[in-house]
Order: sequence, then structure tokens, then C-alpha cells
Amino acid sequence: MRRLFNLVLFLAVLCLAACSDESKSAPDGVVSLSPALTELICHLGQEDRLIARSTACDWPESVKSLPTAGNFAEPELERILAMKPALVVSNEFVNPKDADALRQAGIAVELHPCDGFNDYREWVSLMGKLLDCPNEAETELKRTNDHIAGFESELKTSQKKPLRALYVIWDSPLLTAGADSLPDAVGRLAGLENIVKTEKGYPSISLEFVLKEDPDVIVWFAHGKDWKSNPSWSGIRAIREGRVLVPRDDSALLRPGPRIFDGIADLKSDLETMFAGKESSEDAQP
Repeated sequence: MRRLFNLVLFLAVLCLAACSDESKSAPDGVVSLSPALTELICHLGQEDRLIARSTACDWPESVKSLPTAGNFAEPELERILAMKPALVVSNEFVNPKDADALRQAGIAVELHPCDGFNDYREWVSLMGKLLDCPNEAETELKRTNDHIAGFESELKTSQKKPLRALYVIWDSPLLTAGADSLPDAVGRLAGLENIVKTEKGYPSISLEFVLKEDPDVIVWFAHGKDWKSNPSWSGIRAIREGRVLVPRDDSALLRPGPRIFDGIADLKSDLETMFAGKESSEDAQP
């Protein structure tokens, strides 16, 4: 009887040790200073690990109840140190020295860019390891690849020419999304061709350049700005013909996160509605 009791006790100790090791493998106190990463953490079913967010993290709605720990890429060091998180994640820090200060306090810091689909895949894999949810990460990687393959397949089978597009990030000065930017990547999957082909990132361009390139459509990301109040924009054909598309939810397109494929689907749908009947009417012209 005593031997059986000792065996049960030994197994119980092993079980407790295993549970303890498992709990140590994934941090419970995570601070995210990136809206896209906050969305990813929640999408992977790990929202309960979040203890703070940036002021820009606003989706899903439930994260708004979390305390803030700084702005996007700008940690409030004293507040974070008081929270004693195990991990801080962000795409970058405005002040790189902040990462050193957090690490010296024993807090793990992961900083990696997330400017496109490859970066997103890398973050998904990394989160799967950091948060000990490899199965969820693998599922999200498959979903990502399936969505991208689906959009690309639709483009190959479509007989339509890509619509030439201008992405307006801000109107004064005129800032646009250049080659290899996230809007450029999502636009291509939606059947758009960026008129800015040589400059990368988010360059400033002239109105003369836009007039010369004469885009078919303008995708308007400039929140709070109205092209109708700027008379200089009236010379652009897309403006005159009402072909300015304001995304339903631009955060779904500008954040490389789980909702981006919904954003692309909405963009495709809105473009199809905007240009419905245009090709047939042009073909009917002599």
C-alpha cells in the first residue's frame, strides 16, 4: 500500500513539474506596441496573455479594455517596467535604446518589421514559438498561403487588365504608396497596378506626375482629408469621373495582420462595383 502511495505521489510530482515547465515556456505577460501584432496574438487565441497595448491597438474591440503602455513603437518605459511583463513585441522602436533598457530589466523584446506578406509569415511562425501555440500558427500560415494563392489564381484566369491606381496616404504634401509597400502588395492581389513603379516605401510625388500618369482609380487612405475641397485635384480624370475609392476599413489593408484578406476581398468587390459595365461600354464604341 505504501509502495502504491509513493508511486502516486511520484506521478503527481512529475505532473506538477511538467505543468510548471509548460507555463514557463510561454509568457503570460505580453505587451504589444503594434496594432498588427496585437491582432495576430488575439487571432492565435492568445489574447489572455496580453497585459497592455499601444494607443493605436484598437482591434478586436476587447483589447480596448487593456491599459496602454505607450504609442505605436514608442514604449513608456516606467509604465512597462512597473507592469513587469515577460515579453514586449513591436515592429520597431522609435528610440532603439528603449529595447536595451527593457532587456537590461530582464524583459524579452522582439522587434521585427512587418511590411508585407513574407514579414507576416515570419511573425506568425515566431508567435507560434514565443507563445507556445505552434498548431494555431501553422493553421494561420496555411490560411495565409491559401488566400494569397486564391487571389493570384483569380488574377491569372481573369481577362481584365489591371486597373492603374494611385494610393493616397496623405494629400498635402502628396504622399503615396510606392513599389514593394503593403498597399502595393494588397492592390496587386485586388487587380490594381501601381502607377508608382520606381520609388519604394511611401514617397512624396507631384501632382504633375499624377496628371501625366492619369490613373484609372484613386484609393484614398488620407483620413480626415477631402479631395473635393482641393481645386487642384479637379484636373485629375479619376477625380472628375468619381473614381475615388475610400476603403471600408483601411486598417484591414494597412495593417499586415489576420484581417488583411478580408480587406482585399472588400477592395476587389468595391472595384468591381465601381467599374461594372465600363469594359462593355468601351467595347461598344466604334
